[in-house]
Amino acid sequence: MLTKDLHEKTALALLLVSPPLYLLLRYQVVAPFGKHSSDNWGPTINPNLAWFLFESPNLVWSIYAYCNRKHAVFGASKANACLLSLFTIHYINRCIVYPLRMSNGSQRVNLAVLSSALGFCTVNGFLQAMHYCSFHAYPESFHRSPTFLIGCSIWLVGFLLNLQADATLRNLRNTNTPQRGSAKAMLTSSSTYKIPYGGLFRYTSCANFCGEIIEWFGYAVASQSLPAWAFFVWVCANLIPRGIAHHRWYLDKFEDYPKDRWAVIPGIV
Repeated sequence: MLTKDLHEKTALALLLVSPPLYLLLRYQVVAPFGKHSSDNWGPTINPNLAWFLFESPNLVWSIYAYCNRKHAVFGASKANACLLSLFTIHYINRCIVYPLRMSNGSQRVNLAVLSSALGFCTVNGFLQAMHYCSFHAYPESFHRSPTFLIGCSIWLVGFLLNLQADATLRNLRNTNTPQRGSAKAMLTSSSTYKIPYGGLFRYTSCANFCGEIIEWFGYAVASQSLPAWAFFVWVCANLIPRGIAHHRWYLDKFEDYPKDRWAVIPGIV
């Protein structure tokens, strides 16, 4: 049964598991994905298909929750529809648009990564979509509150920064122009990595991660809900350690890599 009690306990569990996840990814394991791919983690599949598969539960839950929405909840305020839309817009891009536009040299994804990502998206899709459609009715005027408007504005900034960073990385991968750097910057599974420049990459090695963290922070501010804040904390627990690993990888591979860049969030980490 998809009860409110189950929903609340699942959100709390996601929040509580995030600090141990951060410690694991920061000090013990670098997720074998992208730059850090390894043959030691088992079979791999096409990256376009992998992204579609493991992101798809978010859209499935959004469709299911909307089709089974409770009018007393979803219809109570425009905030419910707006917040579900923010979540869905992100995952339309991440599940459908992003895989279709991935560069040909993208690394294959092993089944361990796909399985863990699929599990998280199944849980998180349930938390976010059901919250707005069945379990929490916002006050009628909540969509006009300063908290909601500021949060949505931050979400939009983060979303646009994330799109810009993705485009920069995609264009960089698709460019055959040689780049000055260390001899260690060699071909990796048929794709040549290069130093990204422009936008937030002037300040951070992982502008895409930074944009996504900003995006989900804004979403949590606008939502003011346990599921949204649990999602944001989990995003930080996952992306910050990965961003630090990316930053060290760049410094190791490129002798002329900008030393003044932060790993993920300028001025913080």
